[in-house]
Amino acid sequence: MTGIEHTDLWSLCAARTGEHPDRVVLDFDGDLWTWAELIDAAEALAGGLAGTGVAAGEVVCHMSPNHPEAVVTMLGLLRLRAVECPVNAGLRGHQLAHVLNHSGARMLILDGSLADRLAEQLPAAPDLTTVVQRGPGLATAPAAAAQAAPSGSGLDVSAVASGSGSRVPARVAVIDYDDVRGSGMRPPPFRPPQPGDPMNIIYTSGTTGPAKGAVLPQAFPIEQARIKIEQWGLGADDVMFSALPLYHVNARFSTLGTALVVDGRAALVSRFSASTFWDQVRAAGATEVGVVGAVSSILLRQEPGPDDRDHSVRMMHGAAGIPMDRRADFEDRFGLRLVTGFAMTETGHFSTTGPDDPMRYKASGRPVPQYEAAVVDTDDNEVPPGTVGELVVRPRRPGVMMTGYHRQPEATLAAFRNLWFHTGDLATIEADGYIRWVDRAADAIRRRGEMISSTEVERAVCELDAVAECAAVGVPSELGEWDVKLVVVAEPGRSVDPAALQRHCRATLPDFCQPRYLEILAVLPKTATHKVNKHQLRHTEGPTVLDLA
Repeated sequence: MTGIEHTDLWSLCAARTGEHPDRVVLDFDGDLWTWAELIDAAEALAGGLAGTGVAAGEVVCHMSPNHPEAVVTMLGLLRLRAVECPVNAGLRGHQLAHVLNHSGARMLILDGSLADRLAEQLPAAPDLTTVVQRGPGLATAPAAAAQAAPSGSGLDVSAVASGSGSRVPARVAVIDYDDVRGSGMRPPPFRPPQPGDPMNIIYTSGTTGPAKGAVLPQAFPIEQARIKIEQWGLGADDVMFSALPLYHVNARFSTLGTALVVDGRAALVSRFSASTFWDQVRAAGATEVGVVGAVSSILLRQEPGPDDRDHSVRMMHGAAGIPMDRRADFEDRFGLRLVTGFAMTETGHFSTTGPDDPMRYKASGRPVPQYEAAVVDTDDNEVPPGTVGELVVRPRRPGVMMTGYHRQPEATLAAFRNLWFHTGDLATIEADGYIRWVDRAADAIRRRGEMISSTEVERAVCELDAVAECAAVGVPSELGEWDVKLVVVAEPGRSVDPAALQRHCRATLPDFCQPRYLEILAVLPKTATHKVNKHQLRHTEGPTVLDLA
């Protein structure tokens, strides 16, 4: 494999294009892109964006569902050495306003389908003065549009203001994406960035407070791809498939970035659909698939069919949603290997198991050579093997982790205290070196001297047929420490009987894990990244809360 010596993704992509411009590198919903087509499109977009004043180091927000032009935008901003801030396409309200404001971006590249939710927040985002819009959605005044197109830019200002839908403040100019990409302007000469220069700002879920922006360096996609290539034996013949959104690190780096680095092919689709998933995998000729826990669980719940093994997939990562005792069933049914690991937006993929590892779905892997990991107590002293504590990690080489939280030096120092990045996860590291995840530290429940894993409680409760989803949270107890509260959602067309649930818990959970409170809801509150917002569930009063004592 040539080109791995590069320390930034654009330089590597340019080298690949020079080697074989006609090689297909991207399959998006069956639409095939060669290296030359992809890089030429990114160059064209970069030229138009430079014409609007975008320069190296400038933060540019980008909000889009999965779309081939989202890949072009990602690469076009890399070409300019601008700092892309991918915005979760599911954000609304104050969460969207927070990202737009906190990022400090003056420009947002927007898919027009998301215009309504943006228009609602523009008055609260005073730094944002330019929207480059793909497709109709926002409308603007011609005078505002002209402000965003510098004299001699080559952009058709009369066309810039066209469009219909939500109107925006006069201070905000809306420029048509196609006009920018088709301006004919050339970007300035490319000067390779330093490996530690910022490349992306990706905001975390914000389940425990306002979302923080993890600043990822230019070397990050190269180093993350190197981990997968080394640990999983990936090569140029591999086709890496994902139905996950590109504004998250999983699809962006683990799938797309790895495919670019290894010179393979990324197969991406617009959205996940359980009914078409395996058809899409087959059509793409995928050999490696990336999912998250919820997706693997959904796939396992589908009715078995004669085509379940009719694919080329060797391995799938993202098995956490499948109960441990069903993971072998998943492998047998679908004829592939499940691999597990540990990754965060801030850290990247710091532990993993390989497809031939007998522990491949029974643990979160061993730390890979690029990292050092430990489990520590509340004073940051390392604990003995097999002891539960907080999982901490630090890099052995530069570029594999975030450089800090954007515009939050205090949060950065707190996260990296005592020279370790604190993951906020409870885990053990066994004598054999394998990491076993226990729970998020904020979600663990201490009751009568016992530490309860909310995840284990939830897994047991979801074994009840009537339960579709469950969240276990700790609530203050009059005896001190905590009591367990369950919040459950029933399967469609079913109802949850509190007495039956109690009997199930008594039969399957230890005495110290028995729930004190039960709340039955239609849906669980979730963040834009589909994580349960547990802090919204920590109440013990209200008409929907039952005291089971």
